[in-house]
Amino acid sequence: MTTFIKSVNELEAHFSKYKKGYLYRGQVKHFVDSKGRTNIPTSFSRHGCIPDVMFKWTHYAKAMIRGYSSVDYFDIDLELSQAILQHYGWRSFYVDLTKSFSIACWFASNAYEESKSIHMSEDIHENPVWLVHKDAKYSQSKGNGHIYIIDCLALETLDIKIHDLTLMQGNEGRLRFYAQQACLVGNLNDRLPPQVIASHIEVPSSVLKDYCEKNLIHDVSDVFPSSDEDFVLKTLLSLPWEKMNIDSPISTFRRGLEIPDYEDNFIKHLPPNVTLYENFWVSDNRNDSDNPFKGLIFYKLPQFSYYANTNEEFDLGLVSEALKRHGDFVVEIDGLVKIVEAQEEYIYEKGIHVSVDEDGYISVSGLVVSHPSSVVAGVGTNVGWIYKNNHNAWKRVDHQDECPCNNSLRHQLQFSLLRMLNEAIKNEELIIENNYCYRHKSVPSPLHI
Repeated sequence: MTTFIKSVNELEAHFSKYKKGYLYRGQVKHFVDSKGRTNIPTSFSRHGCIPDVMFKWTHYAKAMIRGYSSVDYFDIDLELSQAILQHYGWRSFYVDLTKSFSIACWFASNAYEESKSIHMSEDIHENPVWLVHKDAKYSQSKGNGHIYIIDCLALETLDIKIHDLTLMQGNEGRLRFYAQQACLVGNLNDRLPPQVIASHIEVPSSVLKDYCEKNLIHDVSDVFPSSDEDFVLKTLLSLPWEKMNIDSPISTFRRGLEIPDYEDNFIKHLPPNVTLYENFWVSDNRNDSDNPFKGLIFYKLPQFSYYANTNEEFDLGLVSEALKRHGDFVVEIDGLVKIVEAQEEYIYEKGIHVSVDEDGYISVSGLVVSHPSSVVAGVGTNVGWIYKNNHNAWKRVDHQDECPCNNSLRHQLQFSLLRMLNEAIKNEELIIENNYCYRHKSVPSPLHI
């Protein structure tokens, strides 16, 4: 049954009944299922899942959590990574709730709008480029808003877990889920069970606004901190832009991870740290006689191969055969990977370089690209970890030439790419592009880009 509230005093009196053991959710509209029950679905049930994008989002979510919490990347559970996906623009198996009455009131009185816009900018050489933005805004809604009070004991009875995201806040400014006093519940099959809703109230938008003002929530930035305050948002906005394969007279790009833009961030003359990736392949640009990659075998893989990573042991029998047959080789992916902890603004990884010496020591190092704006300024490799082949399972060994850095994840993810290469060889998914290059069948031919 719905309770109708007409004033701030009535609203405060109603909230006073549900201070302990409850969570809250605000919406501008009320939705019901075919049986007339309240319907609060997960974002996955509304929009579906795109695995390739999901893996990419999950990687950066886990990398950022690791960056500010020191939790091991491979120990980060699904709930924590889904928290970032859910709150910064992607989808999850969870439903957002809040510990704050005022946050629930704000969402119940502000309608979300989304649209696409094109920013007409210039790269560092003053060439015109178009950047496609997903513009987002909240505006005061008309009519009544809806607030749902969720019984935590009912969730527990149904074995639905509550994940308090405010516990993730560190000393890195104001993260979005902390500002929103957010919790996730789930994971859920498709929606929040209607029976956990202890109370549904309907309140005029003007009353909700007054309540928010009284509790010092005045505008969007109080609920969605800017990139100056929120380093997770800042990192997501700094990922390389990727060229769209569309028929356009001017090169057109979208974000590597498309997220809603709440800030007016038009820039006419793009600085070097805004990377514009145009489907560049190192493999296709190594004809100079002094190019160190000239005679090496390249394997082109989709960037999904990097993001679908693991730290579990895997068989490298077919990769070992390839190394024995061809010698040193390179695995190159069709995208740029930002190393979250790295300070260089436009240095990225694009794959791995694998080499073996006369004593059988195998080096796996990163294929590194310097890419200010639309310019590929340099390509090289960094120092890697060293391995020995032990019955087709490559074991890391201590070696005087290994990388001395303390970023073990960087090397673990480089090594993990070999699993996907082994699978591609095993499943006969590689196409011979030329004498020195194999291409995964999901990667478009250069003739079709």
